Amino acid sequence: MKRKQLAPHIHADQPAAERYLYVLLALLPAWLGAVFYYGVRVVILSVLSAGCFFGVDFFVSRRMYPEQSYYVDLSSLVSGVLLVLMVPASASVWAILLASLFGSLLVKQAFGGVGTNILNPALASRAFLEVTFPVQMKAAEAPFSGLWHLSSLLNGSPAEQTAFGDTSISWMNILSGRLLGMAGVTSAVLLLLGLLILVERRLFRFEAPVGYFLVLIIGYVPFYWDALRLDAFFLWLCTGGLLLVGIFMLNDYSTIPMDPRGRFMFGLVAGLLTLVLYRFGNSSYAMIFPVLMMNMTTPIFDHYLRPRAFSKPSWYREVDE
Repeated sequence: MKRKQLAPHIHADQPAAERYLYVLLALLPAWLGAVFYYGVRVVILSVLSAGCFFGVDFFVSRRMYPEQSYYVDLSSLVSGVLLVLMVPASASVWAILLASLFGSLLVKQAFGGVGTNILNPALASRAFLEVTFPVQMKAAEAPFSGLWHLSSLLNGSPAEQTAFGDTSISWMNILSGRLLGMAGVTSAVLLLLGLLILVERRLFRFEAPVGYFLVLIIGYVPFYWDALRLDAFFLWLCTGGLLLVGIFMLNDYSTIPMDPRGRFMFGLVAGLLTLVLYRFGNSSYAMIFPVLMMNMTTPIFDHYLRPRAFSKPSWYREVDE
């Protein structure tokens, strides 16, 4: 049978499941690094988080839309893995399960399922944890401490160390990710390796990340003029989860504007809000809430910067009266 050509409005002959499979592959280096530094706890939390996201998506979709066959697009697995990478490895099972339920049920399924959610489910779940389990979210453990120590799985293990105070760290630690911080956000090399995978598969849209990092790099100088050091800048960039946000959260398919101009402006404003929160507000919120706040503006960007309809002079459709 002769294969039909794609319609003019379809730009890629690639199903959603295949796209999300490559996103999972791009997350694999950072996830393996987290397992290497923090042990079996990361594996257990990842299985629970991804399983909870997938199970709720499947159950709700089958109950609410029984006439439609469930399509496994793997987006729930991506959200589950991203959530675990953004929390300390000492987080408890209960915190992860509650956050996964919140992200899947109230952030995604309540708005109609995948592709219709306004907020990024993984980031919204992380914001839920920051509000409901603030002590556990500040419990940064040093790499290789308690690799097989499972007692923290039930109640968490708050540590007295902080991830954002020590700037006397070697460049090797900064690049490799052997730092105090969240499970999978501290290794610049592993996250950039994931970026290369996305670029090679043509799944990375540069506009929002370029605007985001442009503001962070240029704005760091005036915002931190009193403590301007190159190693401190890279430490701030690595331990704060900014690389993970810029590479994966600003490359989301449903919560980022469709138009390239909208994506670039999205990144610019998100970067500015991040700098303001880091410098003058609560630094714990700086990774999470700027992107979530901008997610809520995506419908506005899409309304005013909607791509032109095929064979039409503008985006709107003429209606005969």
